[in-house]
Amino acid sequence: MSGKLLALPLLVAALGALYSNPNPILDRFAGREAHARIHTDHLGHGALNNDKCWKFPVGQACEDVRIHYPSGTAILACGYPETRNAFYPPLHRHDMPADKNYHEYFIKYDLNTNTTTKLRIEGLDESHDLILHGIDFLEPKDDPSKLYMFSVNHGRKGETIALFSYTIGSDVLTYIREFSHSKIKTPNAVAATGLDSFFITNDHYFYGGFLGGIARTLEGKFGPWKWASDVVYCSSSASGAELDCRTVSPPNAHPSANGALLVDGGKTLMINDIVHATTTVYDVDPVTKQLTTRKVVQLGAAADNLSEIPGSGDVAVCVFPDLIGLIGALTGDVTRPDVKSDAAILRLVKSKDYEPEVLYWDDGSLITVLTGAAVDPVRHRLIAGGVVAKQFIVCDITGVKL
Repeated sequence: MSGKLLALPLLVAALGALYSNPNPILDRFAGREAHARIHTDHLGHGALNNDKCWKFPVGQACEDVRIHYPSGTAILACGYPETRNAFYPPLHRHDMPADKNYHEYFIKYDLNTNTTTKLRIEGLDESHDLILHGIDFLEPKDDPSKLYMFSVNHGRKGETIALFSYTIGSDVLTYIREFSHSKIKTPNAVAATGLDSFFITNDHYFYGGFLGGIARTLEGKFGPWKWASDVVYCSSSASGAELDCRTVSPPNAHPSANGALLVDGGKTLMINDIVHATTTVYDVDPVTKQLTTRKVVQLGAAADNLSEIPGSGDVAVCVFPDLIGLIGALTGDVTRPDVKSDAAILRLVKSKDYEPEVLYWDDGSLITVLTGAAVDPVRHRLIAGGVVAKQFIVCDITGVKL
């Protein structure tokens, strides 16, 4: 048999093997994460610190939350579950609405008075999209009355990071500018280092949409991939200057990077990973911003956003105890009232080298897809929201040692 004739059946056999059982080949040659598994350490844990909670339906689809602790002001990045059914790139939904105005919103929650206010946004044109995800605060040392807020924005014209200013006590956010770069492609979380610099996580390799939708679908179908996501550092030398962005996480470190948190005065960056079910504690190079792994904390459940608890330096981490239930909740109509799966928040205890313990657990009756949470240890409150939830919650955790 000639070489050409022999090559054909070998090619057919190889393609047949790849089609019938692709994983070993993809693991070895394409960078697929061979050891990925579903983590269920906290599945069915049982109710904890969920008995004194209030629902606030004024804030829906609140993916992330931060607290300005001196004033007792929380800001939540919220949206509309119904519109996220159609268009929300992180959920691989790209059915773009024709509406000229597509603005989601921020809710201010006052921990001192237990009241909520929808913040008015000034300086942002009505035709400029605002579709929210992760947020972070930057508190200027020279002006305690002011706050800067960075926000991931999944606009229909492209992915960006938006910057706002806020005067403590007011009901207005002022839009300052937006950052865009080819490395900001599937942003999930943002961690601010200055007015013109920040870290982001990209949670996928492919964005999706019309032609990219095929690649994103294949990424999900055959993954997870070691190379699919990364941590990026962006900075510009002066206000308005061209933005420089580069990957700073180690190669193949994160198949699904998610939440990001800067602590220790910017010396430490903590990154959650959904696939690995971990929080990676990175040392940040003070000059290059390259990340070096100090510790990997095993959480026992897929992880989303995280926030620091002041005083102790402990970290609150939102996790999904029931990953199968999570996938079910985010498949099809996300507004279905009958879908419920476990929700939990872990506390990583800094004095014990970030050893995790359960801080909050609920069977999903309050919030099924709990993605963001923040804790005030002085006012004894826990605030939490979810990316497609019909409300955010505030829980009284008096008696919990923080």
